[in-house]
Amino acid sequence: MVVRDRADAQTGQMDRLAEIVADVRAAFEQVHREQFLADPAANPRLAVDVLDPAVVEDTPTVVLLAPWTINGLAFPPDDEFPSEIEIAGRRRPVFRVEIGELGAFRSVNLPPEPSSLRSMAQARGLARSWAAPFQAAVAAARLKGR
Repeated sequence: MVVRDRADAQTGQMDRLAEIVADVRAAFEQVHREQFLADPAANPRLAVDVLDPAVVEDTPTVVLLAPWTINGLAFPPDDEFPSEIEIAGRRRPVFRVEIGELGAFRSVNLPPEPSSLRSMAQARGLARSWAAPFQAAVAAARLKGR
């Protein structure tokens, strides 16, 4: 793609972000069906959702809500990312994951597992409360890596 101006670049980033959201949802709905549907660790009141997509520095990010986890996912374009980041004053490990159509990305566990959450609304609220701290940590990691 030839970028003609800033608007073209932003449109391209938004298109890529929309594609990532759709791919994350599809991939983790499949993981849910194939691995967690009858698992007692999965909260039956929750479904897979992808929240707060953003491009942070040069890195697309989303918050994944799944019946078994709430994670921040980062898709660094150069595959460079530290093995841990600080979120809300706490060092958290970063896992490199590779799933079919999604390719390689980084995953960080955010709050404790969601087994006690009573509804999707409650789970979305909790997941969204972690989006800004996760995005700030990704920004710091990407800036430090330059």
